[in-house]
Order: sequence, then structure tokens, then C-alpha cells
Amino acid sequence: MSTTTATPEPCLVLSDHHGIYIPQLWCNDITESECESLHVRWEDVQCCQSGPDHEWYWEAWQAITDACYMTDDRGVTWRLWQDGDLWEVPDGYDNPEFFGEF
Repeated sequence: MSTTTATPEPCLVLSDHHGIYIPQLWCNDITESECESLHVRWEDVQCCQSGPDHEWYWEAWQAITDACYMTDDRGVTWRLWQDGDLWEVPDGYDNPEFFGEF
């Protein structure tokens, strides 16, 4: 009997209709104490919470998407991925169509 567990599917976090506000919307509910478990810097979160007019908004968002990961109660590690929409993608997910590699 096999105990292989399938990799979960990516989860849509914010659709691209939010445009330049995706970083701000994602960061709005994050507190300083949550930054450590998400592996992101509080300063970057604060920049994004300030909105797209902040001088370092896009640099901070890039730092967040590069560094952020979280592990759920099943031991699955999730990372942020954005290509228009913002997704949480489980480590090991390998679907070329999802990542635009037709």
C-alpha cells in the first residue's frame, strides 16, 4: 500500500484586478510579530503597507516575495508567486502550464 501524498494545488491569494495594490493588500494584515514566522522584514512590510507611492514599495515587495515562506500544519511549505495574480504555491509543485512554460 502506497502512502504517497499528492502535492497540494496553488492557492489564489489576490487576483490581478487589484493591480498595483496587491503588495499593500497582502501586507495590510501582517503584524510585526508575524514577520519572523513568514521570514520577511518588518521594514519591508511597512513600506508596502504605506502603498504604491512609497519610494521603496516595489523593492520591498520584491524582497518579501523572494524571502517569504510558511509551513502549514501538514508540513507543507508554501511560497508566494506573482505573475499578475498572487498565489501561494507549495514547494514541489511542478506544473509547467501554471508557471507559463507551455
